[in-house]
This record gives sequence, structure tokens and C-alpha cells, in this order.
Amino acid sequence: MKNFKKIAIIALVAITVGLVSCKKEQTYPDLTKSVTGTYDGTLTTNNLKTTSPATTDITKVNDYTVEIHCYGDDIDTTFMLELYEDGDMMQVCFTDDDFRNEYGHDKSEDHQMMGDNGWMNWGQHMSADHDENDGHYGFFNMKEHTFKYTFKIGTKKAAYTQEFSGKRK
Repeated sequence: MKNFKKIAIIALVAITVGLVSCKKEQTYPDLTKSVTGTYDGTLTTNNLKTTSPATTDITKVNDYTVEIHCYGDDIDTTFMLELYEDGDMMQVCFTDDDFRNEYGHDKSEDHQMMGDNGWMNWGQHMSADHDENDGHYGFFNMKEHTFKYTFKIGTKKAAYTQEFSGKRK
């Protein structure tokens, strides 16, 4: 009888260890995979007819955030953006302090963890994190492999925009 109890306990421990070690953690898709790379394009200032060549390098920060480095004759800037799926588009929005500085309020507490695939999609982001008049400045077109972004340059008194439009190499 003692041997039966020992064998039963050992079997129970083995089954428990096996079940615990096989438990999979939920993983979310890497949104950055489809947008990282180098985009060659042009930079247009305030919709003028003249443009200058520019390049944007997109690198992964985490599974839903990228670093943008846009450079050319008229620009050299680096910043981060969060990604939000939106059909054939991957919309972008500011991260943390940049978000607060642009819109004057914080994002919702669960701003990236509400969507069907684990990440918040664009519609959810707009509903949870934005006011009606908040502007957005860029996106990736997933079918055309392009990136467009409008940079606000200067102060309110002397502000202008530069728009990057490029295609991934």
C-alpha cells in the first residue's frame, strides 16, 4: 500500500510539472515586421511644387512601436511612433510624452491591449484615446509598401510642414 501511495504521488507530481511546463504564454503578432526597413522618397515643404530627396529608416523598438529616422537635405529627425492596424493601412500615433505634448491628455491605461489579436486596432485607439479634433500625421500603406508622414516644423507663429512620401526598398 505504501508503494502505491508513493507511485501515485510521484505520478501526480509528474503530471502537474508536465502541465505547468507545457502551458503556453499568449503571444501577440509583431506589428513592426511588415513596416520596418528603408523607405526612399521625397520631402515636400508646405505643398510646394519643389521637392527634395529624403530617406526614412524604420526600426523596431518593440512589437508595436517603431523608431523613425527621416533624413535628407532639408531634414534630419528621429522619433518613435506606435502602430495600429487599420485594414490595408498601418496607422501611426505618438508615444507617451509626445502624445501628451501633442494632444494635451494621456492615452487610456490599456491603450495597446484591447484588440482581437491582442493589440488595439485603429478604431479602438481613436475611440479610447482621442478627442474628436485630434490630428494624425502619417500611415503605412501595406499593399503599396509606402510610408507617408507630415512633420510639423517650428512654433505656432512660424510653423510650416514637410511631408515625406516614400516606398520601401
